[in-house]
Amino acid sequence: MSAQSVIGIDLGSSSIKAVELIKKGTEISLSSLGSIPTPPRGLLSDLPLDEQAVVDVLVKLLTEMKVTSKDVNASLAESGVFTKVIELPNLTEKELSSSIQWEAEQYIPLPIDQVNIDYAILSRNQNGETMQVLLIAASKKLIDKYTRIFEAAKLSLLSLETDAISLSRIIPKALPPGSSELFLNIGASNTIIGIVRSRTLVFVRTIPSGGDNFTKAISEELGFNGAQAEEYKRTYGLDRNQLEGKIYASLQPVVGPIGDEVAKVLAYFADTYQNEKINTILLSGGSVRMPGIVSFFAQTTGIDTQIVNPFESIGFNPSQKSIIESNSPFFSISVGLALKNWVS
Repeated sequence: MSAQSVIGIDLGSSSIKAVELIKKGTEISLSSLGSIPTPPRGLLSDLPLDEQAVVDVLVKLLTEMKVTSKDVNASLAESGVFTKVIELPNLTEKELSSSIQWEAEQYIPLPIDQVNIDYAILSRNQNGETMQVLLIAASKKLIDKYTRIFEAAKLSLLSLETDAISLSRIIPKALPPGSSELFLNIGASNTIIGIVRSRTLVFVRTIPSGGDNFTKAISEELGFNGAQAEEYKRTYGLDRNQLEGKIYASLQPVVGPIGDEVAKVLAYFADTYQNEKINTILLSGGSVRMPGIVSFFAQTTGIDTQIVNPFESIGFNPSQKSIIESNSPFFSISVGLALKNWVS
């Protein structure tokens, strides 16, 4: 029985995360994983020199990981993609395919000839008159840039998709198939709030705030340098009982607004799906390893909150156990990407 292997690559603003998974029969296992700092200007600059810097560190990372595959599914950061759930008259697949460009023009804040459009039908209302469609648009310039990076790294780019869609593949198996969850992915510079309903993404919002903002808040409030602030964030976080609550107090002005946005999204869900409720909040991203963050969101929302383990159904070598246990939420997006070929 031949094995298939795929690499999921999360090109983050602060770090590049990669996970190689292998599928043999029905079993999926971890081959290797790793991360490397993203070059400071690499993903923000259009200069060839900065683009090459991204290629160089990507090649370095995959060489160190000793990957066996060249096949890659990669993420397009939510900040560079327009994502919206829209309601349309009930159309057949063929009708929607021919009209989606015109429909998209009404929602996308960019000239339609400058973007690539994708869509997915989420649901058809019981009255049969309307349907909900997930509309995704990414600038052709951004897609071309990512394509060049992976070609230069001599990789075969199978797909590009948004972070939020990849996260929808790592919903814990213990949760009922028809349940609805809110996930909160707190990265270095952005936080993604998404709603997954019956394992399907139905809502996404991106906030331009993340772990870097947490570190900066501690640094400015307590007069620490960046390295000290980062260490205090990771050690004490949102634990009110540590250091007389000083770290908690310094973080409150930046974490609090994220909680406010979560409350707005929960209100939207309650209004849109009046007979349903969200029972679980799932946390992912590197910044959710901060002490006290689970209890913070559990207390502010009154909803069961847990840190997701993307490796839940993936086999791994005992030698990989310690890095997985301490870093699993950090690799959530890259695992979701690697699973794309095998998990709908």
